[in-house]
Amino acid sequence: MTSSGLAFREATAADAETLWTFLAIAGDEPDAEAAKQVPVVAAHLRGWPRPGDFGVMAERNHVPVGAAWARQFGLEENPTYYAGPDIPEVSIAVLREERGSGIGESLLHHLAILAAKRGVIGLCLNVRDSNPALRLYERVGYRRVDGTAVPNRVGGLSLGMRLHITR
Repeated sequence: MTSSGLAFREATAADAETLWTFLAIAGDEPDAEAAKQVPVVAAHLRGWPRPGDFGVMAERNHVPVGAAWARQFGLEENPTYYAGPDIPEVSIAVLREERGSGIGESLLHHLAILAAKRGVIGLCLNVRDSNPALRLYERVGYRRVDGTAVPNRVGGLSLGMRLHITR
């Protein structure tokens, strides 16, 4: 815990409902129930935790303010961006009132540490080309992958990005 009351911890099965709230934020859905109804969004969390899922919770004074987690998709699941059978996809969200304070960067850092401990060689994500978080992802080491831009469900483009994990 820091003097600001901010702490990070590994996500558990008990965090499933809270993670749905953060998935709604990440998926630009009005709430968790709406996120559960959109298959391409719900795929990132349905059945949490599946074998291989891992994540990090950010809490301020024991109240969740952000989360980041990784899920390994199979090609047969038809993910928006598939980087390979050993490169899980990241989902991340921070409460609007907590953005800009470094929580997202810390979540991604902690998630990369967990990935390295699990022997994961990389992480990937897809992001809308209009999302301001694109700069955050680049700042922490994610790189755009050529040829991965695809139209997304809201009319823009989604870009694939990848982070190489060093051990």
